[in-house]
Amino acid sequence: MKFLSTLSRHLPLLSLFIRFFFFGGVLKANGVLLSYTVEQLHSNNAAVAWAYTIQCAVAYLAAPLGTYMLQFFSVRQLGILGGFLTGLGYVCSGIYLDSVWQLYIYQAISGLGFSMWTLPQCMYIQANFERLYSSVFAVGAGFIFVGVAVLPLTLQWLIREYGQAGGKLCFGALLWNCILGGVLLRPTSKSRRLLKDYSYDHIDESEKHFIDRYSLCFSSMIRHPKYTVLVAFVLVQTYVYSSWAIYLVTFGEARGLSRQKAVYLSTVAGVGGMVGSGIGHILFHLQRMNVYTGCLLPSIVTGVTLGCSILSKDFLILSVLNFWTGLSLGLQYAGWLGMIPILVCNFHLAAAYSSSSVTEGFVYQLGGLSSGLIQDYYGSPEMVFAVCSLVSMLVTPISLVWIFDQPAIRQCYDNGDERR
Repeated sequence: MKFLSTLSRHLPLLSLFIRFFFFGGVLKANGVLLSYTVEQLHSNNAAVAWAYTIQCAVAYLAAPLGTYMLQFFSVRQLGILGGFLTGLGYVCSGIYLDSVWQLYIYQAISGLGFSMWTLPQCMYIQANFERLYSSVFAVGAGFIFVGVAVLPLTLQWLIREYGQAGGKLCFGALLWNCILGGVLLRPTSKSRRLLKDYSYDHIDESEKHFIDRYSLCFSSMIRHPKYTVLVAFVLVQTYVYSSWAIYLVTFGEARGLSRQKAVYLSTVAGVGGMVGSGIGHILFHLQRMNVYTGCLLPSIVTGVTLGCSILSKDFLILSVLNFWTGLSLGLQYAGWLGMIPILVCNFHLAAAYSSSSVTEGFVYQLGGLSSGLIQDYYGSPEMVFAVCSLVSMLVTPISLVWIFDQPAIRQCYDNGDERR
């Protein structure tokens, strides 16, 4: 019985890993579809790349809606609904796609599916694995890059075997495995008390700081300055990741590689991301995750490797460089996910998840659209990588204004439940 109880308690972790696997992999897989879709719709790179980043943008921008819907549905019900919508967008795209506007709608449907369980799942893990939160998300980030390694190859194989329409149909059906992730989100006594524990309903409106009354989810950024700097870092990292993910296959082909070898670059990068996430887990375990190990050094490595990539046409060299790019991005992702509870008090935790999701959503759109415009204007994905290299270096001045330490969390309000 004790074994079954332990197994039941840890099954939601499998749900988290399933979501990370598919969410991380679909953006990279969309890069496989990019050139196919531009030709099919007789469109341009900016419009199509923007469409394929709308999925991630909606997943983050609509994430606060998932938290609101917890008042009416259980975490499990939201997960099942979200899993269904995630695959539905690709299935519809495989059945009928005649304009870029339809692609926008289909990708938004898929993104809405991911949004249904983004924040609820974060809060669920926080409630049930409170002291292991950072380590859980560091390990979970590794599954993002498992998806990066596997899903582009899978989609390329499906298109080769069944054609573009059939491949997208099968890929959408594959994404319906996210429904299983929703089923695994079994509500517990802690998760049922989740909204109550963090709602601070006992605090009268007149007792709240005026910022908390009028600035919605962005109060967390104003009241916790170090978290604001973390958000600035996330904006830079998200832009670089979205542009790199969408254009890596196109970049490989521009460097003279076959499409198959270009897709292999994604697999190598995914393996690097898994290694980086593992390093992040170790750093959290050793209490060595900070602005230098999780932000500054990985960003410099990303900038250097992306810059060096445009100088080589050799598959082996490009593979090594993209391995290191994936490693540094994996370490960054594991780092900032795990740092949120370290930098924000109990009261502002849900607001922090919401504000980080909203800002990420906007930058995902910016990454896809601006990189597409650069590609259309210069006719060169190498220029997209050059811009990403320069943007990645912006983390250096951001890091200089963030002297990272881990003091006891300043609780803005007392609810009798100190996390540390």
